[in-house]
Amino acid sequence: MIKGLSAAGLETMIKEEKEAGFLVVDVRQPEEYRLNHIPGSINIPLAEIQFDPYLFDDDRKLIFCCSRGRRSKVAAIFVSEAGYDEDLLFHLENGLFEYSGELLLEMPRIEYFPEDIGVMEALETAVNFEKGAYRFYMLAKKKAAGSKLYGIFDKMAGEEIVHGKAVFNRMKKLSGLTIDFDDYFASCDGQVLEGGKAFCDVEAFFDSILPNPCIDILDFAIDLEYGAYDLYKTMAENTRAEDYGNGKMDDRQPRDMFFSMAQAEKSHLDQVIKALALCS
Repeated sequence: MIKGLSAAGLETMIKEEKEAGFLVVDVRQPEEYRLNHIPGSINIPLAEIQFDPYLFDDDRKLIFCCSRGRRSKVAAIFVSEAGYDEDLLFHLENGLFEYSGELLLEMPRIEYFPEDIGVMEALETAVNFEKGAYRFYMLAKKKAAGSKLYGIFDKMAGEEIVHGKAVFNRMKKLSGLTIDFDDYFASCDGQVLEGGKAFCDVEAFFDSILPNPCIDILDFAIDLEYGAYDLYKTMAENTRAEDYGNGKMDDRQPRDMFFSMAQAEKSHLDQVIKALALCS
């Protein structure tokens, strides 16, 4: 019997589970998914699952969702009948109609990681995204000078450097780069942030807000981190082949890197959301 999962149960699972341990599958039509979707979910319409219910060949939890829980239950049944472990199958009861968690209104910006991209270029893009996020938090820190948020943003900026360095170390292992990380990070322009938001939009945002805009900045940061989580989780799902573009990862596949980055963004989200209490 396919297990129903409440909206609250799904929110808890997304927050607490490791990224590689579960997948949310949105079985609505692409135009529905484009209007709004759960961050990190992938879109596989019901008709595609009916045509090929053997799409899912691993042993992690699969959570199917749709508008009101009808299509998702049918999708889970198709996959169960194809032999997938029923204990790992769930469908979101009452669908997105009752889901109160965060929804994104745009498609994941996967164009920044096209199918023909090489491993080194993918890693370079990821480091540049971290530089963009670092620049955002440095501006936020400046805006929050003298407030309780100053330390939060300073910590977040430092973590973006740490994430960038972790990706850089993979680049170094793959290619034998001799440049120092600090010099490399300084050379990155950071014109696009994690999730695909342009830095010029960040500058326009900071120019438009009031001198003490606690909630506004955290709202923007939450949107930024959700977009990054959505992109990296999607890229992890899209990256399965041993070869990635025109290069190979000798230590770990790019898929593992994207899972790790999605996990890190989820941690950032938790920190930013908790910081909302400082605005009261």
